[in-house]
Amino acid sequence: MMNDYFFHLDPSFRDPETARYRLLPVPYDGTACFLKGTVKGPEAVLAVADQIEHFDEELRVEAFQNGILVLPEIPPADSPEEEFQRIYETVKARELFAHGSSRFPIIIGGEHSVTPPVIRAATESVENLSILQFDAHTDLRDSYLGSRYSHACAMRRSLEYTPHLVQVGIRSISAEEFADCPDRVHRVITPEMIENEFGYCIDRIVHGLTGNVYITVDVDAFDPSQAPGTGTPEPGGLTWRQVVTIIRDVCIHKNVVGADVVEVMPLGNGNIITEFLAARLISKIMAYTFRSGG
Repeated sequence: MMNDYFFHLDPSFRDPETARYRLLPVPYDGTACFLKGTVKGPEAVLAVADQIEHFDEELRVEAFQNGILVLPEIPPADSPEEEFQRIYETVKARELFAHGSSRFPIIIGGEHSVTPPVIRAATESVENLSILQFDAHTDLRDSYLGSRYSHACAMRRSLEYTPHLVQVGIRSISAEEFADCPDRVHRVITPEMIENEFGYCIDRIVHGLTGNVYITVDVDAFDPSQAPGTGTPEPGGLTWRQVVTIIRDVCIHKNVVGADVVEVMPLGNGNIITEFLAARLISKIMAYTFRSGG
């Protein structure tokens, strides 16, 4: 059974009327093309969250003071098209982006195909939205295995709602993506670039974003040694410190309006490294955005 809380907090910090942070579990892996299991990601992430300290050691804040509400999960649909519509309608109905900084949605996936319907809903409430994507893959295919709603098409679909996209951690690009989206492919920020010119890359990331930003994190952006539990792992990824430093700097300079953490695939047998990393990342995003709403 999926937890209905992130930290085990007093009910006063889970008030549906006042809680700023609204976590939406979306257990779906209907288009997973290699290893399946991300449907169990949200449950696994919420299960380990109790083991995270509420106090952020870096910023010396407790983001839960603004309230953390875990919303009812969106049950998986029978088709990718139906899943897209179900997510979009749920985000709209719950007005996750309609109340400015008083609400901060964090979607817990599930595969990366859960992101485009969230972006669609966000752009209908937030002006001039840009996307900061952490990922091993560009996800720019127009269609994959017969579906335009595949997780391999997540950013191609998202670009239909906003043209502003910064891609970080990319190290796997198809010939189709290179041919169809050369301007995007040539602008990706790879782990090698970050390792060699970290300060320059952070500046490039920040300047490539608009004032309002949505952050999407596919955990395969991390090196598999740090996040082994994912459906399409790629060697040579980002480190924890690189990712959280980038997110921290973006939160300092931009108005981050929401986020998602996707593609967690629990490995079982006591290996909870990836789901713990994802839960910790959610706590860091809340800490970095705490002062803007607190």
